[in-house]
Amino acid sequence: MGEYTKSYKDLLVWQRSHLLAKRILELTKTIKRDAISAVIIGQITRSVTSAPANIVEGYYTRRGKQFISYLERSRGSLAETDYWLFLATDLGYIPRETYPGLSKEINEIILMLSSLIHKSVN
Repeated sequence: MGEYTKSYKDLLVWQRSHLLAKRILELTKTIKRDAISAVIIGQITRSVTSAPANIVEGYYTRRGKQFISYLERSRGSLAETDYWLFLATDLGYIPRETYPGLSKEINEIILMLSSLIHKSVN
């Protein structure tokens, strides 16, 4: 993070994870509700919102290992989101054609986080 970032909202990785969260939360509104989908939706909601929230929390710590730890949690939350979306697709709650684009976006954001982590270590 350079001097040009006055807010976590200036971080492209946060912007993309925030938009992803909004997109996925809108998608969960379309899922037919039953006992299984309720559990899956809860897990998706928790993990996808955790990703941008951890970026925010890490941004305000700005202290070496602690900052990196928040970015790693964000990365893990995105990976978890990818799994829950895969499961929801596999069980027929999400259309098969929807998952690949979401998974691609998740993996791009994970790569951005990995790059930021690497830059923060060095």
